[in-house]
Amino acid sequence: MANGDTELAISEAKQRRKIVILTSHAFLRGYRKASIHFIASCWAEQGDKVDFVTIGHSWLTLLKDRSRFRALSQDQANRFQVIAANLRAGAYLPPFHAFSSSNRFLNVTNAAFFRLYGSYLPTFARRAIADADLVVIESGSALAFFNKVKRLNSRARTLYFCRDLLRSIGAAPVLQEIQAAQIGCFDTVCVPSERLGAMLPPGGRVCVIPQGVDAALFDREQPSPYQPGSRNAISIGNMLFDQASVAAVAAAAPDVNFHVFGAAWSGWAQPNITIYGERDFESIVPYLQHADFGIAPYRLTADEVYLAESSLKLAQYSYCGLPILLPDLVPFKRANGIPYRLHGEVAWREKIDAALAMRRSTAFRDGIMTWDEVARQTLAAVF
Repeated sequence: MANGDTELAISEAKQRRKIVILTSHAFLRGYRKASIHFIASCWAEQGDKVDFVTIGHSWLTLLKDRSRFRALSQDQANRFQVIAANLRAGAYLPPFHAFSSSNRFLNVTNAAFFRLYGSYLPTFARRAIADADLVVIESGSALAFFNKVKRLNSRARTLYFCRDLLRSIGAAPVLQEIQAAQIGCFDTVCVPSERLGAMLPPGGRVCVIPQGVDAALFDREQPSPYQPGSRNAISIGNMLFDQASVAAVAAAAPDVNFHVFGAAWSGWAQPNITIYGERDFESIVPYLQHADFGIAPYRLTADEVYLAESSLKLAQYSYCGLPILLPDLVPFKRANGIPYRLHGEVAWREKIDAALAMRRSTAFRDGIMTWDEVARQTLAAVF
């Protein structure tokens, strides 16, 4: 090996880092993927050693999501499971865990419980954190563990991977207090939206890196899952899901089939609406590739317009060249956006016809990064 090659190999070896991620998301086959999953996989593929630690679950999860609890318990309960080369996932599953609630009296009790909950981690997680070069804490319940992480490993860099405004996702007031108190202690705060970064508490070293897409997966040709000759619209995700708008648009277009992934549906649904529940991302891709248009049915307020910049589904719809129906409150600037009135829309058929008439275009994807690029930029921002 030439001297130059040797130096390059040594340099690349030094770049390979041990990364621990604390998140409420679970790394399980058959469940949806968020941005943290894609980035974790990319870091592992790029040569970094990644340990994905799921918190925010316990035996209480049995009452809310029995299948998720069983899946986590089977291979990841308080231990790591190998997911891929350089990537392990494990779940902290105590008998009880602190959780956010819309009940303000319960949140008062939870304030002390969150701080107690965040003061302990099981052995598998402690060992990984103690040996880490970087600890990533995602917005939400993982914030409760910041002080514990610093006690376990004061030399590791810390990244606050903030994807949402805490009050928008109903996070407990104590988590918002922890965020305000600790945001300046993180080495880097990574957000997907300038608007979101501007709305965070002061003191954080904020870096804006947009969402990405799995270009290799989207670029792979796959057969259509739809009936030949049918017209199909797709909605993915459950963030601020506006069931009323989806029901209204489906009622206005009985000739269009509506496919709803990820979101829960309450009560009766029209015959042209199919509710799929939570699915693994790879199985949804053909539905995205072959849909006639996408729907981004956000039930949002003025404080939540940052979703236009941070929305994963908007990037995925656009990469697939889809027209998008979305609330007029969302400041979406790509040419494939078709806004509707969030309250009191009466021209649903007109909006649908505009979406069906719009030509799909690869120009809609201009400027959208791949997850590989996002992952590299994120590490560069930290180190």
